[in-house]
Amino acid sequence: MYVITFCSFKGGTAKTSTALNLGACLTKHHGKRVLLIDFDSQANLSIGLGVGPDNLKTMVPVLQGEKSIKDVIQETCVTGLHLISANAYLDGIEKSPQLGNDPYAHERLRRALKVVSDDYDFVFIDTPPSLGWLTQSAFFASQYSVICSIPEAYSVIALRRLKEFHDSIREYHDINPLGIVLSFWDERGAVNQEFLEEINRSFPNKIFNSKVRRDVKVSRAVLQGKPVIETDPDTNAAQDYQALTNEFISTFNPISHKEVLKDLLKTSDKIEA
Repeated sequence: MYVITFCSFKGGTAKTSTALNLGACLTKHHGKRVLLIDFDSQANLSIGLGVGPDNLKTMVPVLQGEKSIKDVIQETCVTGLHLISANAYLDGIEKSPQLGNDPYAHERLRRALKVVSDDYDFVFIDTPPSLGWLTQSAFFASQYSVICSIPEAYSVIALRRLKEFHDSIREYHDINPLGIVLSFWDERGAVNQEFLEEINRSFPNKIFNSKVRRDVKVSRAVLQGKPVIETDPDTNAAQDYQALTNEFISTFNPISHKEVLKDLLKTSDKIEA
């Protein structure tokens, strides 16, 4: 089971849409079992799959030790794609008594995922656009990250801070940037080359070749609570997400789930020691 954090240090980078549609493509076109974890109190990933922001099947009771992760998993409109939703109670959860008194609270998500290690091929964690406790916990639970950006100056500059965050986490836990997804892409952009060069300075040779074009159909799909590959499979964005999925899955070596999990647990044991 591969656990992957979708991250950004700036909002508006299509991070949530990327996690949602990439997960949907993996299940629908590649037969993979995918669990999406909405780890952002805004609950945009949940809303994008038709689940309201007040749903109580979240990681909150799991992190607080009151429920098993299997108790909060929900099915979605895409067969094989499952969801753990989010709500406002995720915000500041690290200050709750159960977590505030635990010096290893950031390891709780990783431990919870051990229960479903044989149930899924991929787990995608959608994090807030910040480098706070939730994002840190997601990093410690993951083997890889997917970084989301757009061809806009502030988004590209924010990657420098995200690179520093990766480096600080890697002092304790081996997480590797799998690649950078560029959304709202326009091939005619006047400064595309400058943006690509700046990104490569932070994350050399990590930009996915498949880029997602701006497409209003993605927003319309959110309003319907479905992935765009379900609502408008022939639109530009749907085709781009399918191309991205093909590139994404080709990056993985044929390593067994048990070997990957064993390596992750071994790294965590060193942290706790």
